[in-house]
Amino acid sequence: MISLIANETKKVSLRFSTWLYPLIILAIILALSASFKSFVPDIDNVQLILSVNSISMFMVALFSIVVASAVVSSEFSYGTIKLLLIRPYQRWQILLSKYIVVVMYAVILTIFTVVMSYIIGGILTSFGSLTQDISITNPTYSENGDITNVGQTAINALGSQLGYFVIQLIFSTSIAFMVSSLLRSQALAVGIGLFLLFINSIAGGITLMLVEQFQWFKYIFMAPLYYVSMHANGVGMDVKGLSPELAIGVLTVYYLIFMALSFIFFQKRDVSV
Repeated sequence: MISLIANETKKVSLRFSTWLYPLIILAIILALSASFKSFVPDIDNVQLILSVNSISMFMVALFSIVVASAVVSSEFSYGTIKLLLIRPYQRWQILLSKYIVVVMYAVILTIFTVVMSYIIGGILTSFGSLTQDISITNPTYSENGDITNVGQTAINALGSQLGYFVIQLIFSTSIAFMVSSLLRSQALAVGIGLFLLFINSIAGGITLMLVEQFQWFKYIFMAPLYYVSMHANGVGMDVKGLSPELAIGVLTVYYLIFMALSFIFFQKRDVSV
């Protein structure tokens, strides 16, 4: 199994796009940080990081979905799937090794983004204490106008943002991975994966509004996924009948279903090319 993971890691690392994506994200972080600093000269490091991350993390999800969408379907597109299947491994082991590498790449890209935004933000502003109370410089308000993050430290705010994003990231890449496992065409798998990302960004808000009217809508994955993504962007919202715990629970059920479909279908499908 370890040799399979090593082999898949080598495949991913040899792709030009694998190294291009971090460079694009770095350029975006630099541009966003400079822009925020230019328009808000007195912005502090934490405000800058939270603002930059809410945008740059979208690119992390985008690139991770591209990788996840192509990881299996590309084997069929290039005809290399036969070379994998003649090796002394079970099909589920081959698929699992690919999924592990996809998640590893997504997590590493996330860590890279967070570290770079902190370093660049610190250079442009100052490396402020991560234990400072951010409710004064970066307050969030309830519908009644009360400050809801009194006593919240910078590290807690960053951790919360990162935690919600990782949930969103793993779920989104898992959908793309499932699509890649079901389709033979790499272009079609990538296209569907990106379509799902953008349609959720557009239609997710609509589904949340429908949750207010029809409670059963909260069990459609687009609503809890958008709800989690809003918390990841620091724009938490109150939705009747929907809480972070319920949203994560619903996404977990869908995640298990998608993973089961991926492995069952890959085990049963005809892989002749």
